[in-house]
Amino acid sequence: MQLQLSLTVADRLHEALLVRGEPLPAHEAARLLLAAPRVPEPIGREVLDVLVRHDQRFCHACTDAETLSLRHWETPDPDLADVPFVALDLETTGSRPGTAKITEVGAVRLEGLQEVAHFHTLVNPQRPIPPIITQITGITQEMVADAPRIDEIIPQLLAFLEGAVIVAHNAPFDVAFLNYELMRLKGRRLGDGALDTLPLARLLAPGLPNYRLGTVAEALGAPVGACHRALADARAAAHVFLTLVGRLQERGVTRLGEARAFLGPSGRPVLEKLQLTRDVPQAPGVYRLLDANGVVLYVGKADRLRERVRSHFLAGPGQTRRLRQALRLVDRIEWEETATPLEAVVREQELIQTERPQCNMFGSRPENYVYLRVSMTGPGLALSLTSRCQPRPEPPRPSQPGTGNKLGRSLVLIGPFRGHTRLRAVLELLQRCYPIRRCPRRPDGRPCVRSRRGGCLAPCAAGPAVRAEHDGLVHQILQWLTGADDLGFPDPLERADFLVRSLSRQRRFEEAQAVREAREHLLSIRRSYRSLAEARALRFAALWPQDDRESGRSVRLNLVWDGNLRHVLSLSDRGVVGDGSARTVADLLDSLFAEDDIRTRGRADTTLGSPAMNGGHHFVAVAQRELDVVLAVRRWALETRHPHVVALPGPEAGHEVRARCREDLVAEVRRLLGDAPASGVSC
Repeated sequence: MQLQLSLTVADRLHEALLVRGEPLPAHEAARLLLAAPRVPEPIGREVLDVLVRHDQRFCHACTDAETLSLRHWETPDPDLADVPFVALDLETTGSRPGTAKITEVGAVRLEGLQEVAHFHTLVNPQRPIPPIITQITGITQEMVADAPRIDEIIPQLLAFLEGAVIVAHNAPFDVAFLNYELMRLKGRRLGDGALDTLPLARLLAPGLPNYRLGTVAEALGAPVGACHRALADARAAAHVFLTLVGRLQERGVTRLGEARAFLGPSGRPVLEKLQLTRDVPQAPGVYRLLDANGVVLYVGKADRLRERVRSHFLAGPGQTRRLRQALRLVDRIEWEETATPLEAVVREQELIQTERPQCNMFGSRPENYVYLRVSMTGPGLALSLTSRCQPRPEPPRPSQPGTGNKLGRSLVLIGPFRGHTRLRAVLELLQRCYPIRRCPRRPDGRPCVRSRRGGCLAPCAAGPAVRAEHDGLVHQILQWLTGADDLGFPDPLERADFLVRSLSRQRRFEEAQAVREAREHLLSIRRSYRSLAEARALRFAALWPQDDRESGRSVRLNLVWDGNLRHVLSLSDRGVVGDGSARTVADLLDSLFAEDDIRTRGRADTTLGSPAMNGGHHFVAVAQRELDVVLAVRRWALETRHPHVVALPGPEAGHEVRARCREDLVAEVRRLLGDAPASGVSC
């Protein structure tokens, strides 16, 4: 427990130095260690010396004894050819330090990038070696019976490692075992910064079937193969490392610090960038990671900016590849505070669309999002894809026998959706599962080959009854995609499963796999549309009470209407502030309800984002730039349990419901203001 405590305290001190970015006075470091406002100077120095004396990360007397610094700050970045390295490999009785023990140690010392010495010994683990381990390594209980114990070997091994940087294949495994024994026996551990040839090989030797040491060593021409014996594996790792160093030098990476940076954010260089977060506030807002040239790499948002930004630099290996890239290149952090977390959510999407950061996964290219379109480009409705954001007059209705085509070129759009390839696969699957049109824009009126094989109802060559049947089928497919069930027509998923089985029986396995993947895309499109429809239906007012020494108590109002953050107001007992208008809460709601009335009467239902009704079914489409915003607002609404939210009614609500909603919102604002009588929030 004492060892673990000292380790935790030293880690905290190390992190504090990284954030500060410069050495700490010794007395201040002692106060930080002991979490006490006043520490007698002799006691502080003694405690500090005990904790950092053997920790290679710190330099207590590199400059003078009055300061505590980090060792790599005080020494220049050496050339790789001038650094001594030790390729290390351990064999153990299992995979977990403590419960498993070391059975063999092998090490090869490299100086001037050449082998100069080696170290090898078996180790008595003082416990049985599992049969499976013996089968893998060939090390038996008899072989280690007379071998020295690890406490006898540690001093010799430390002398061999003196002044060198450890190199290992899957370095965390070997270093963890060695650190466990060092902490148990010596109360210290190895300094950070072992170089791992596993990720280095993935970066510099791509295309191998796997990256086990034996595979990599063979691919790079090692004279000694890996065989799960410590010295042989250490020599194989040394050869792999030297070969990869040559490839690093070809890329202009010639120094130790550059090599660490090349390996990415799991190494020390990213931790050192914690100092960039020193002034980031603990407030809601958005942040941008920029490189040395001022190019925006990544945009994010947070309820607590400082906590979130720091978490990137302290996180483990679970980060996305793009975020790791951003952390490797970041040189500056900019941030922008917002009054509420919801405003940060929306502002993040605005910045992603404006800045187009290369390391954000979604949102930087909304113009590539695709709509599913139903249009009349000839006899019979046609399903197609489009990236054009067009207005939609009326939704298509199935033709009736004898009525002719009264639709002209009417169309309906749903979406948009991310991933053109995904949408194309879905469209081809639907056209394969159902006898619907897939002919060119203007068919010539003659039945196509597909129709003669029964793959299409051929509305272009058939009479009104067949056209009505065809258009009804297209309409049912559209309704299914938008979430309707019990439509009385063959389920698309069942059709896809039948097609997969049919292709498999014909041994057309690649086609069957493509259909199986398209089926998954079909489900994902349906889910995506459901999320969009839910987002588009969101209407609520979120309130945040705020206190300011100058302006006093106020309430921040975020009003979400049809999924968008339509209005942001600061309300106080002196009325609406910071909005440039004198609208009250009641007036604001009345203006929005009036928009609903206009749309209901059909006078202004011409925008792409307005949900259209067709037989009681909604079809929803929004502008491409709007998609990520409304989905982000929906995520916030689902994941956040904000205590001050007033639900707002939909467009079908009557006057009584609207009046009650208005009263509820005004009452909540008044309550949060402390029942202050306010003209700015009255009806």
